[in-house]
Amino acid sequence: MKRTAIIIGLAGLASVARAQLATGPAGLLIKAGTTFSSEGLVLTPATDLTLQNDTIRLSGTAVSTGTGASIARVYTIAPSLTFSGTLGIQYTAPELNGNQEGTLSVLNASPGAGFLSFISTASNNNSYYVYKSGMPVVTLNRITATSASVPLPIRYHRFTAVPGPSCSIVLSWSAAQAQADHFRVERSADGKTFNTVPAPVSRSDEQFSLTDAAPLPGRNIYRLAIAEEGEPLLYSNVITIADPCAMPAQLKIYPNPANDAVTVILDHLQDGAATIDLLDITGNVLKTFSVASTENTLDLQGIAPGSYVLRIHNGSLQESVRILKL
Repeated sequence: MKRTAIIIGLAGLASVARAQLATGPAGLLIKAGTTFSSEGLVLTPATDLTLQNDTIRLSGTAVSTGTGASIARVYTIAPSLTFSGTLGIQYTAPELNGNQEGTLSVLNASPGAGFLSFISTASNNNSYYVYKSGMPVVTLNRITATSASVPLPIRYHRFTAVPGPSCSIVLSWSAAQAQADHFRVERSADGKTFNTVPAPVSRSDEQFSLTDAAPLPGRNIYRLAIAEEGEPLLYSNVITIADPCAMPAQLKIYPNPANDAVTVILDHLQDGAATIDLLDITGNVLKTFSVASTENTLDLQGIAPGSYVLRIHNGSLQESVRILKL
């Protein structure tokens, strides 16, 4: 196994834009957009990256990845790096190890976890280079490439909660390359102790949802628990919504059903202002109103008849109330 100190191994390479590198007490600073290469591992960070006492280890022994094996070029970075941007690997033909050059994908494993694949760009003309551009924020620890089938990291989007029928709460989110059993929804009243909501997760293509038929009285705090095989359990951001059948004492809405306008009365304003979102039943924000008084009339002209949700952000408080547009 070959071991090279990153901050030493890259000094003097002509490919590095020297004006974009700087050394100091904190280590080596790589400015955003600067290409940095060591032992065939190529990093172009999207944001400034500092290397301090980092060591790269290059092994010529392939590792098992998904349904096959990696190329015979496996990197280990210690301590791990938090990175986003473009990650590439230069290799030689004998290092393909039975993989197909044009179908290679970059792999990364965070500490204590299995390899995950990133949809990559691979050469197919004997130039022996594979890279992933636009990589999201990841922890780089073990890096290699393969053309075998390897799970993609689960990325969730738009985790929302809206009032549903019969006082229920409907939670929804989207995720690519995921199955329903990758997720469970957890609920809390205080944001400290969470319990799994006893309801199944439904899937339609890349859209996922769960209906909480018996929300807690008062405030409900939800999060997603994301479980991938061979990966540590991950949690989403938390979202908060009040029991849909308990109108908050600080909030009055009339008329409901409404025609072209609805009036929202807040008992008080935190920080002197509030934000009110009008959402459809899928959680899409149709209009946003910024209000600075306790009594406010919201214009609903141009909104089609149907069921909607008003989501009120009043300082640290958030409440959601269903309304009907005639």
